[in-house]
Amino acid sequence: MMKVACGHVIPFICLTAFGLLLPPLAESTTLAQLSLDQLVNSAHAVVRAKAISNERLWHDGEIWTVTTFLVIENWKGSSTPEIAVWMIGGQMGRIMSFVPGAPRFRPGEETVLFLEPTRTGEMSITAWGEGTFRVHFDARTGESFATQDTAIAPEYEPATHSFQHSGIRNWPLAVLKMRVLEATSAQGSTK
Repeated sequence: MMKVACGHVIPFICLTAFGLLLPPLAESTTLAQLSLDQLVNSAHAVVRAKAISNERLWHDGEIWTVTTFLVIENWKGSSTPEIAVWMIGGQMGRIMSFVPGAPRFRPGEETVLFLEPTRTGEMSITAWGEGTFRVHFDARTGESFATQDTAIAPEYEPATHSFQHSGIRNWPLAVLKMRVLEATSAQGSTK
């Protein structure tokens, strides 16, 4: 009789203890959006570039996608005419590694990238989606615009129980370039 009672009590106590621990573990983490000035200050280089190819490979037990870009303009720092940008995740055969927030690029796509070296020296994107701007053209006016990856999909705002867009949307490319150059100039004058 004692075994039966303990058999029912212990799981109840364990479930109750787990239930009390679960709410703190289930809380989400919200990261603040970096300002454009913070992105510029964090990046080692800022380039306007066109994706020309993707390669997937195994590196340190992970699948990585390496996108090669043709650099159109250097807005901060300097780079070679072609750069290889490493982002974790991708597909090798039947194995797929998906990492939320890791940008992916199509050959021919034009972007503005905020770049920094990884621990092992490869080039990666500062703050991933925050440091990735997709360039699109208005065929009617011939003007180029840039939209930050984090501005494409709305984010849920718990305080208002609604979805909000954050980030930079549809800025004229010339305005984005001017702001990056101004922030780079200001960064250089404070050193």
